[in-house]
Amino acid sequence: MSVSGVGNSSKTTSTKDTASAATNSLTSNYTTFLTLLTTQLKTQSPLSPMDVNSFTQQLVQYSAVEQQIQTNSNLKSMMDTLTSSAALQLVNYVGKSVTAYSDTTKMDSGKANWTVNASAAAPGSKVTITDENGGVVYQGSTDLKAGNNAFTWDGKGSNGADYSSSTGAFTIAVNGTDSTGKAVTITTEITGKVQAVDTSSAQPYIKVNGHLLPLSALTEVSV
Repeated sequence: MSVSGVGNSSKTTSTKDTASAATNSLTSNYTTFLTLLTTQLKTQSPLSPMDVNSFTQQLVQYSAVEQQIQTNSNLKSMMDTLTSSAALQLVNYVGKSVTAYSDTTKMDSGKANWTVNASAAAPGSKVTITDENGGVVYQGSTDLKAGNNAFTWDGKGSNGADYSSSTGAFTIAVNGTDSTGKAVTITTEITGKVQAVDTSSAQPYIKVNGHLLPLSALTEVSV
């Protein structure tokens, strides 16, 4: 069992650096503003004094910006904490059997398995399987009924090569039409156990059958 990227410290550091830079910039500008304000007050004409309300409004605006930066910094810290907590909760997925939208999987006991869902019956649908480099290794056809269809590839390539013992990933593409010649909407799913969780990016990923999938791709989780 393995978990990748739990508690992303680089994001936390980046968040703190951004907030610190904003605060330093505001402090510098605020100091400059006060210097200019003091100079103006010293050199203003007694017969035409500057508008005190204008200075007060600017001071209030600077104070509001400072508070907003601090609020944003606190919110980002809270988000970092929630992200870390969510990452730890994702560990519970490891070892569970899941079904997820995906067109890519690896060989399991010499076979590659997909569930092909068709919006309508599509006899003679074209099946194309490619390897990790995008090279076509298999082309064939299958009759799809409306709903879920199990499709198993035994690793026998169209060129006579045997891929059943390959450790690489294979991607399937299925295209079909109904009895009237209208294109049928086809989606594919894979089923397997979650091998790892990756939280190194903004969206968490799970590894199923050696392939990373976004958590949003999950359609079913079982023990």
